[in-house]
Amino acid sequence: EGTGFSFTATVDVRPRVEFAESDYKGIRAQRPSGEVSETDLDEQLDRLRERFAELEVVGHPARRGDFVSADIRATVHDQEIPEASGQDVLYEVGSEALAPELDKELEGARRGDILKVNATLPERYGERAGQEVSLQVLVKDVKAKRLPALDDEFARTASEFDTLEELREDVRQKLRGLKEAQADAAVRDRVLQALVERVDVDLPDRLIDAETESRVESARARAEQQGVTLEQVLEASDVDELRFRSDARSHALRAVKADLALEGVARAEGLEVTEEELDQAVQALAKSLGRSPKEVRRSLEATGRITSLAGDIIRDKALEVVVENAEVADEGRSASREG
Repeated sequence: EGTGFSFTATVDVRPRVEFAESDYKGIRAQRPSGEVSETDLDEQLDRLRERFAELEVVGHPARRGDFVSADIRATVHDQEIPEASGQDVLYEVGSEALAPELDKELEGARRGDILKVNATLPERYGERAGQEVSLQVLVKDVKAKRLPALDDEFARTASEFDTLEELREDVRQKLRGLKEAQADAAVRDRVLQALVERVDVDLPDRLIDAETESRVESARARAEQQGVTLEQVLEASDVDELRFRSDARSHALRAVKADLALEGVARAEGLEVTEEELDQAVQALAKSLGRSPKEVRRSLEATGRITSLAGDIIRDKALEVVVENAEVADEGRSASREG
């Protein structure tokens, strides 16, 4: 005590990727088609018809997609479970809204049938999830959807258009916009993946571990918001924790490499974040959180996350540079530079 001393510390250092301009410009990628086929259009119109469908009583046995009006009583050791019971319940066969075992029994059921089923309550029943229950079901009616005819009258009912042709053209344009946006996103992802493949650096295990744990905790938080545990979500998806963590680590490795690659591009291009860009990002974040921009900014600065936000903006700008200078071709055609 009271004298000087020396020490040696070993720390992990975040790697730096250095790119030459030729490393990130001229990347080749294919763009999915943004064309809308007649099949795409018909499927979208059928989904619109589904929204205006009416239910009518039918004489045939219940099939998948039909609905039954039923009285359902769920019990555990003769004690009724109110949240799984009800009178005149309208239940879609095949939806597995209550339990898969019930849906199997409902297929082929007719009006007046009384069904007795043993089932396991799914995750959405919270604390009761996984409980074995006895279901007694009285089928009162079998109903099927009756879709409206695809004609001018339907167009007037379902939209602001007077004719079916006008409705079809409007749906076509909206689908085209959606497919173009999806194609743009696919190009960005493919270009970024090609850039990531050019990254050849040794990554500290702790860096990957930290990103992996961050992804696991995010998944856990999403599950808890839905009132279940991460373990219950994995069990329902038939995924064991080892495989889940392995997948999370693979995604973490790609994410870290992507960040390093884009940071390398940003340095090569001399990209910076302006105060205006940072303000816009804070305002967008505040709007999504339902809080004031000043409050969000103070919170970000207090926790040091304002630097992380600035990094996100720089990486987005770097990706734009890479995409704008990529050689993009429509799938099935030779590549040509897009300006």
